[in-house]
Parts: sequence; structure tokens; C-alpha cells
Amino acid sequence: MAFQARADVWMAGAWLSLRWTRTLTTGAAPAPKAVLPFEAIPQCPGNKWLRVLQVWRDGSEDLHLQMQQTFQELGPIFRYDVGGRPMVCVMLPEDVERLKRAEGVQPRRMVLEPWLAHRQHRGHKCGVFLLNGPAWRVDRLRLNPDVMSPLAVQKYMPMVDRVARDFAQALRARVLRSARGALTVDIQPSIFYYTLEASNLVLFGERLGLLSQSPSPASLNFIHALEVMLRSTVQLMFVPRGLSRWTSAQVWKEHFAAWDYIFQYANNSIQKIYQELALGRPHHYSGIMAELLLHADLTLDAIKASAIDLTAGSVDTTAYPLLMTLFELARNPEVQQTLREESLLADAEISENPQRAATELPLLRAALKETLRLYPVGISVDRQVSSDMVLQNYHIPAGVLKHFQVDTITQEDVKMVYRFILMPSTIPLLTFRAIN
Repeated sequence: MAFQARADVWMAGAWLSLRWTRTLTTGAAPAPKAVLPFEAIPQCPGNKWLRVLQVWRDGSEDLHLQMQQTFQELGPIFRYDVGGRPMVCVMLPEDVERLKRAEGVQPRRMVLEPWLAHRQHRGHKCGVFLLNGPAWRVDRLRLNPDVMSPLAVQKYMPMVDRVARDFAQALRARVLRSARGALTVDIQPSIFYYTLEASNLVLFGERLGLLSQSPSPASLNFIHALEVMLRSTVQLMFVPRGLSRWTSAQVWKEHFAAWDYIFQYANNSIQKIYQELALGRPHHYSGIMAELLLHADLTLDAIKASAIDLTAGSVDTTAYPLLMTLFELARNPEVQQTLREESLLADAEISENPQRAATELPLLRAALKETLRLYPVGISVDRQVSSDMVLQNYHIPAGVLKHFQVDTITQEDVKMVYRFILMPSTIPLLTFRAIN
């Protein structure tokens, strides 16, 4: 079975478009310049506290566009301060490479304050997403064999394949029920259900039933908690905690309640897995959490903390790139047809062995990579340098946060907004038609 997707709306709106040109010369290399002090770095204009007030009042949806404009005005490096948090923003690949070499095997990242506040207030251990330094490296190395390694991916890929096929069948059934033989719909909620269903199965070995016509109340409550958590994160992440506790008390209450429900859900799932393992079941691969419990390289609290981080971080970061892939395929029907032909040729081998999808579908892999280039999940990569360094001939002292612009050189037709991750400001409607 297959589908043909077509975009029924065309949304105009300039997005990121920054082109840096370099002059090629053949003369001798110029003499090195004296390193300039940190204070000489061009500074983003405006008051740091007014900037906080603006984020609190208007949100941060255009943050990526503001950063883009500042790069155009000030060049490839500038200082930026929001609410007393000094940062240095750079965008050139060579600067990113220098930082990656300097940070070594223990990078220090900016921590999401709303998430950290909940962990601290409730006495929960931090998962790998919120850890830094040696603690992060220890937990990451213990997670890698069961989460990131090629062998682990091969084990849980059939689970993802099973959910993907169920998703395709459910969508096809909706198309065939339509009197016109076509379905024009905002597909984003369905994709969100699919990514959460697949994520939950891979992590906890359990289906949520979100692709059925009547999901359970518990599953719907879990989705609602995730949505509230992500929405409130955006509202709180750029405002200092001491200020937002007064200006956004209700948002903090909703944020904590959502996290409490997510923690309770994950705890119940892990307890069920633990009981099954204690009874000697199952004897087959049943997800990442079961493997972590069996190997016992991490404490139970550490496993639960990282499981929650993986749950929260694997849904919308997958859903929106998938949505934009469908949108671009809808606008490029010849590419869509080529990908369909590739998938039909490989269908038999992949059905027999889902692990072969990674090698049998090179054009699909390329399409997904192109989507991530055009619509990056995040607008920046944050690092806190642990030693002094020089970037663009400026001295950068240790402890200053680095902001790296994730950029694309092509203007696109969908205006993107920043709400914790980049997503379309208006969800494009897609039309699906069944193909024999």
C-alpha cells in the first residue's frame, strides 16, 4: 500500500537566508593580529532586562530570525545577554570545529531551567539530558550500548516498523472511507500520535493504542501532559526562575503537574517491566528499559530519569521533521514518485528483515537529511567552555556560553517559529490519496 500526498496550501514567508562570501587571494599569508579582548566583541544592541520582558510578554517564536538579523548586522560573532546570562554567538563552521576540539569528551551544555527546577524540587535524579561533565559521560556511556549502538538500533527497529505500518494502514483506512477517495487534513496530530506510540513501544515495550479509533483515557492524559510540559517549557525557559515564580506562577503549577504525571506514568511502566523480569519473562527483546534493567549498569533511579528524558525528547523532535518531509514531498511529486518506486522495490526484503531499511532505502535517507537541513530541529547548539580560547581573534574566557546558529542558505515557503524546537507557524494541510 502507498499514499500520494499533495499540498493544498502555499504559504509565503521569508525564512533564514544568510550568505557569507569569501575573497580568494594568492598572496602571502598576513601577519597574525594581536588577540582582542572579550569586551571588543560586537555586542547585540538592547537592554538585557528589557529583552527578558519582551520574551515574557511576546514569547520567543522569532528568536531565530532575530539572531539571523544580528549576524547580518554584526558579523559572524557577537555578544548577547538575556537576563544576566552572557553568551557569545558564532556561526562559522571553523569556529564550531574549534569549540568541539576544545571541549573534549565532557561538553558542558545549557540546562533547561524549568526541567531542572522540577527535578530539584521533587528530589528526582537528573537524566542524561540534564547532566553535565563527568556525571553526563558516565551515564551516557552506560546508555549507549542499549540506546545508540548499531546493535541496539537493529533490535528495536522492528518495533518502529510495526508501528509505522499500523500508522500507514490507519491513514489508508481514513482515505478509503472518504467519499471522494481523498483526505485533506491537518496530519500533525496523527503524526504526533505515531511518534509517541513508536517511542513508548521502543522504550517500555508497550503499545498505547493511540492509532486506534478510541485511545484509552490514560493514553490521552499522557499525551496531554507531554503537550502541557512542552508548551510551559517555552514560556519559562528564557525568564530567570526568581522572576518567573512571581510573573508566571500558574505556568509553573501546570509545568510541575505535567511532569508529575509523566514521572508517574514512567514509574508505572518500569515497575511492570521489573515485575515481568522478576518472574522470568519475557525471553525476547522487549524494549530499551528492559535491557537496561537486565544489564543493571545504572541504578533504577538513573534508568527512570533517562527514560523520562528520552520520552520527552523523542516525540516532537521526530514529529515535525516527518511533517515537513511530507510537505516537501507533496510539493515535489517527482521526488515522491521516485521514493515510492524505491520503497516498492525494497518492500519484500524490508518486510522480511526491517533492519535492512537503513541500507535498502538510500534515497529516503537522503530526503530525511535534506529535510533536517532545510528545517533544523533546533536553532542553536549551546556549550559552556571550560578553558580560555580564541575565536575570530577575540579572547573568550572560560565559562562563557557559546551559541551556534544552525543555519540554512535557502529561503523556504513555510514560516518557522521557535517553540522549544523549530516548527511551522501554520500547519500545512496535506491531501492523501490511495494508490493501487
